[in-house]
This record gives sequence, C-alpha cells and structure tokens, in this order.
Amino acid sequence: MTRSPIRNCLVCGNENNHGNHFDVQCCRACAVFFRRRAGTKYTNLQCQSIHCDENSKMCKPCRLRRCYAVGMNIEKFQHNRDPLKTIQKIPETFSTFIGHLVIFCIPDDSCKKTFVDLNELMKKASEVFVSGAETPYCGSSQLKKLTIASSFSKDCKMFKTLTCGEMSFFWEYYFLRTAKWLTYFDEFQTIPHAMKLQLLSSIWHVFGRLDKMLCTASARKRNICHNNRMWAMSNGIIMDLDRTNIDLTHLTKYPQEQVFYFLNSIAVFDLAPEIEKLGELNLTDVEFNFMLAQLVFSYAGKRFQGDVMNICDRFLEVLSNDLHNYYVNEMKMTRYSGRLSQLMQINNAIQNDIWKNRPRGELAALFNVFTVQFSHPDMFIDTGLV
Repeated sequence: MTRSPIRNCLVCGNENNHGNHFDVQCCRACAVFFRRRAGTKYTNLQCQSIHCDENSKMCKPCRLRRCYAVGMNIEKFQHNRDPLKTIQKIPETFSTFIGHLVIFCIPDDSCKKTFVDLNELMKKASEVFVSGAETPYCGSSQLKKLTIASSFSKDCKMFKTLTCGEMSFFWEYYFLRTAKWLTYFDEFQTIPHAMKLQLLSSIWHVFGRLDKMLCTASARKRNICHNNRMWAMSNGIIMDLDRTNIDLTHLTKYPQEQVFYFLNSIAVFDLAPEIEKLGELNLTDVEFNFMLAQLVFSYAGKRFQGDVMNICDRFLEVLSNDLHNYYVNEMKMTRYSGRLSQLMQINNAIQNDIWKNRPRGELAALFNVFTVQFSHPDMFIDTGLV
C-alpha cells in the first residue's frame, strides 16, 4: 500500500493537512478558524501584530485574509459536520430564541453593513486635546482640577424618540465630554498625543456608564426617575424604556427586545443595587471624580496591559495621594478606609459587569446581529456593538 503524498496547509503551511475544507486544502485548525471568523469584524481590520509574516505567526485579520486569498469559500459551510448533532434545516419561521439565547434564523441580508465614519469625531477630540482645558484652574491638586469638568445639567427633559441618529448624538456627547474631562488632568497631558486618543477611544463608554449611574441615582432622589426602567444622563436627558419610542432599524434587523440583550449600555440596569448605593453615599465632586478616574484607568490598564497599564498605574497613584490629602486635610477623616471601600465596591461591580457581558458582544459579532461597521471599531469594544 502506498501513502498519498503529504500536502501542506495552504493557509498556515503546516504539514497536518487533513483534506479539502471550504474548497481549499488546509488543516483542521485553519478550517475551524475560517468557519468561526469568516464574515466577522476581522474581515476589515488591519494587521494587529508586528510579528506577522506570510507563512506563520499570523494575527487573526491576516490569517483571515490568507484564507480568502487561497480561495476559501464562505458558501461551502457544512453545518451538519459539527461533533454535536445539528438540525439539517431550520424553518424560516422558527423562533430566534430558545432558552436564553440561540439565534437560528438570521434575517435576510443581515451581513450587509452600514459604514459609520468616525473620523470627524476623532478630529474633534484631537482638537480638544490640543486646545487644552476650557477653564484654566490652578487647583490645590490634580483631583480637584478634574472636578471643574464634571458639571451636571439641572434642566431635565424626557427623551421621546431614540433612533440611530440620536444614538450617535449620545456617542458624541460622552466621547467629547470624556476628552474635555481628561484635559484637566495634568499627568494625562504629559503622554503622547496618539496615546491620548487611544485611551479616550477605550474609556469613553466606561466613563459614560458611571456618569449615567450617578445621574440616575440623583434623579431618583429628586423623584424624576420613578422606576427601574428609567435612567438619566449628565446633559439632563431622561430615558424611559417603557415610554421612549425606540427605532434601531438602522443598527439591526432584529426586534429591540432581543437586541437589548447585547447592548452593554442597557446593562446599566444590571447594576440597580449599585445605583441605589450611589444615592445613599451622597458623593462629593472630588469622590465622584476619583471614582471616574479609578474606573476608567483601571479598565484601560487591564484591557491593554504593558506600557498603558504602567501609565494608568502612575495616574492612579497621583490621584490616590490627592484623595488621601482631601480626606485627611479637608474632610478631617483620618479613618476613611470604610468609605473608600464602598466606592471601590461599586467600581468593581461595574468592571465585573463589563467583563461578564463581553461574550454577548462576541455572540453579536458571530451572528451579525448589528448591521453597522465602524471606521474605528476599537471605540466600541465592550459596548456590545462590535
């Protein structure tokens, strides 16, 4: 008996080729990779590693481009070849949800994406960093200076309709609000401009989450938000999911009650106990700004690691010293560990909620739940939209 000649995998070059997958001779690892990543966000991302080469050590975007280059065909998916027994054909009218979340029926043309260009928004943020703080202030500490940029609107109004356009308004509001807040932090001003934009792109939605929680807690105490389906923003806008008309047809082809599962901004309702605690604590502006800084810089450090983590640790050391001086010298609280522990418990709950909900975003990308493609996808990691 003669052995058939060994053919290397056309994607990665390894000799463990196990036959034809998606019209291409490749190994099982590359076949599984293509099946999982074809049609996802990695199709349009740039190379993510300086170590990539043509034959090995490829990052996900480069590996996916290699799959397409050698002729892999997305139309050759054979779903009944999974180790688990699968249904041969699912009726088009079959419910999209079974149990908690299993999407079987993907709406027609669900893979067609609407491109969202965020370059103009990035330009505005870049100009904010170049211009610096709007109101120069020589505060007694950097933490005190941050409080200048954390004003809240007292004029509240109910938001009646939420569409894709209005949602982009919220994105712009929190993105630029976070940028302006950062200009009051002297340590932040010392890092390179490109790193400023990188940090801003990663933390703006985390900043917005705590901002909404505190505003909601305040609005409940003032009897403006009457139930757990309402939340408030620092620009005075009140949202009520039971009364606000929501139209997300430009973002998705799925019904809104199903889409809410994926939107992490809606997940603020998972943190109802923490919102209640914020209302009970009666935070000072200094305490709230320390919570903001600790939350966003801790998140960014864990997300990027390396140099970014070191820089964020330095930021937090400076602000922690400022908070200590504030408690001891101004508040005359020599024993403040119990109160600080309560603040950090809230921040930890927010971060845990973000990491817990990250798989929802991965599911949304896998099943093309959202029909938008962003020019800067890194801005929306952990929001549920990418």
